[in-house]
Amino acid sequence: MRQVRETVFVSELVKHLGLAAESSLTAALRIMERNGFAAIDGGGGHGKTRTVRLTPAGQAAIGVLTGIPLIGRIQAGKLHEAVSEPEEMVTGVEGLLDAKPRDFLLRVVGDSMTPEIQPGDLVLLRPNIEVEQGEIAAVTVGEDYDATLKRVHLDHGKKQITLRARNPQYADLTVDAAEVAIAGVFRGLIRKGA
Repeated sequence: MRQVRETVFVSELVKHLGLAAESSLTAALRIMERNGFAAIDGGGGHGKTRTVRLTPAGQAAIGVLTGIPLIGRIQAGKLHEAVSEPEEMVTGVEGLLDAKPRDFLLRVVGDSMTPEIQPGDLVLLRPNIEVEQGEIAAVTVGEDYDATLKRVHLDHGKKQITLRARNPQYADLTVDAAEVAIAGVFRGLIRKGA
């Protein structure tokens, strides 16, 4: 994974690129800023330093992982339609979580996994791995892609999967294994204000 400094002095860029003056970069930086790829701070007068930083869009454009994508919400309760459009990039948490490049976050809605997972928590999910017996996973069920966050219990003999809530107010749901897809296996949690 490539590392990119969050903020760089424009004078450092000029020196690194072997340019004569900051004015050599001004037009390109303004285009990047206008297109949402960079933010420029400072400057405005002779001798005043300017800094430039890549926005999340700019970081994504050059393929630098600088956050974990929050791609929507997941119901921790009754089955609910999955939302898969990205909402934002959550930054500053990479060192706190054991995140891999394809991992993603979903915001929890509902209370079926309380007290372990609360409404509003962000759950880190890892796609394309096999779910182990009793692990928590984001599961889609059926052709309509209804999604839920539950503990997954596999019954290989009957070819069924039982989705189990942590909150005893919710009954187990047993479904045909052929109708279940694992969107991601739980690998961490972010609780705001904790």
